[in-house]
Amino acid sequence: MLWAIIDIFIEGENILHSNDVTLWGKKDALIGCIIVTYNRLEKLKKALKCYSEQIQAPQYVIVVNNGSTDGTEKFLNEWKTHAEKFEKYTIYSEVNTGGSGGFYLGEKKALELDADWIMISDDDAYPESDYLQGMQAYIESHLDENLSIVCGKVVEQDSYNNFHRGYLVSKWSRRIQLNVPEDDFKNEYFYPDFTSYVGIVVNKLKMEQVGLVRRDYFIWQDDVEHSYRLSKVGKIVGISKYQMVHDTMMNYNELSWKSYYGWRNFIAFRKTHFKKYFILSLFVSILKAILCPLRGKSKVEVILRMRAIRDGLLGNMGMNEIYKPGWKP
Repeated sequence: MLWAIIDIFIEGENILHSNDVTLWGKKDALIGCIIVTYNRLEKLKKALKCYSEQIQAPQYVIVVNNGSTDGTEKFLNEWKTHAEKFEKYTIYSEVNTGGSGGFYLGEKKALELDADWIMISDDDAYPESDYLQGMQAYIESHLDENLSIVCGKVVEQDSYNNFHRGYLVSKWSRRIQLNVPEDDFKNEYFYPDFTSYVGIVVNKLKMEQVGLVRRDYFIWQDDVEHSYRLSKVGKIVGISKYQMVHDTMMNYNELSWKSYYGWRNFIAFRKTHFKKYFILSLFVSILKAILCPLRGKSKVEVILRMRAIRDGLLGNMGMNEIYKPGWKP
């Protein structure tokens, strides 16, 4: 009897002093990070510096080198030799598998590691120094809530009015998402339906439940689709106090090879998630594609849109043989 009591006491001490449990029995919200990079070495260096300077260090950082040809591989080999407060992992893909393929590889690796929360971001996105600390504090104080994603706001081109955090406004029109208005960031919290992969922190258990990002999207809309799936099994909570800086000057309205994937994946997304409204939304997309020259668009764009609509409808996914990275009208 005495030995049983002693064993119980020892076991209790082990629990109280384990790395994963606080004195009150509350599990620490360890956060690991995934960064996908492709030929943006200087931005990657800046991003990694931001992770090194976090007040609350991540559990690990995974960098997926998506077939870069600008010296990224050499840099990462050296980066791994420098000791930091977090573990370092690199994944090298011989070819560019698109952002979707890169994030798929990173998420697959993250599911094998210890952290129960996974931060996902691009190589041109920079978390402020208190970002992980703020995410972890919120998670640890809301363990009783059914959380799928926590995130901060994103500043891009000196504005918070961007697509990185959005509300669902329509299931049939071309515009399904409303950017979270800047006024909403005056509140302590906001609750988006969609997020981009710029600094979101995902519950590992929820990711295991809904699956990884769809790598066949190649690029664009992959994060929107994944976050929408995650929203069906738990809450998405934005914390206005904390922010990511997205270092891009991209004109999203300019026709490029990426435009094809945006249109195609938009169709694939709606076909999967909004079946009831899909025929109507498909008709609207076709009509807008045919009539877009009336708004000054070119015949090249009409063809691009129609090909994208066809491929999204038929499930022709992955990298398109015509609209490869670098294609220009």
